[in-house]
Amino acid sequence: MTGTYDAVVFDNDGVLVELTEMDVLRRAARAAFEDHGVADPPEPLVEHAANGNLDDLARVEDDLDLALADYWASREDHAVAHQTDAIESGEKPLYDDVTALADLSHRKAVVSNNQHGTVQFIVDHYGLGDHFEHVAGRDPTLAGARRRKPETHYLDAALDELGTRDAVYVGDSPKDVEVAHRAGVDSAFLRRSHRTDTVLDREPTYEVETLTALAERLAD
Repeated sequence: MTGTYDAVVFDNDGVLVELTEMDVLRRAARAAFEDHGVADPPEPLVEHAANGNLDDLARVEDDLDLALADYWASREDHAVAHQTDAIESGEKPLYDDVTALADLSHRKAVVSNNQHGTVQFIVDHYGLGDHFEHVAGRDPTLAGARRRKPETHYLDAALDELGTRDAVYVGDSPKDVEVAHRAGVDSAFLRRSHRTDTVLDREPTYEVETLTALAERLAD
């Protein structure tokens, strides 16, 4: 199959693999607090940490006398470790329709808001490396977190690596459609079952329910 694009760039969570359960991220957040001697952290801070809400999580500096950068580094380490465990145990499986990657002759890459360590482990664990020329998750730092989509930092880097802007970005959230728009590339919104009721602020170039359907559309 061939399409009109030079490259197809994919989001990871909710596209290639199932979303991480929030309880996994809450456990990671609590473990990071324990690293810094906080055995019983306030639940709102656990939720902010699990969701990656940096502005609200900044309260750790006043409430717990804990540097946000230090806490975040621990949080990221534990998030990678806990998600790795979830992948190995089968809690975070690959979607069946990822086999459609083989039907796309385009150059391919992955750009995710998840940590780079998590994303690289997923690609390696599920044997997807031969499909992708570039794999990028966020840097496990505050600066890395602030560059998450819909900021274009990581998508721009992937497109530069691929040497083209003739591309489509495939994701399952409004942020994915928005980052494609900001980067000046087309977008494909994957409306999986967990996005049935999602309302988009911006119209994507394509809307499909499966990667198989996307491969068929890009072959037209």
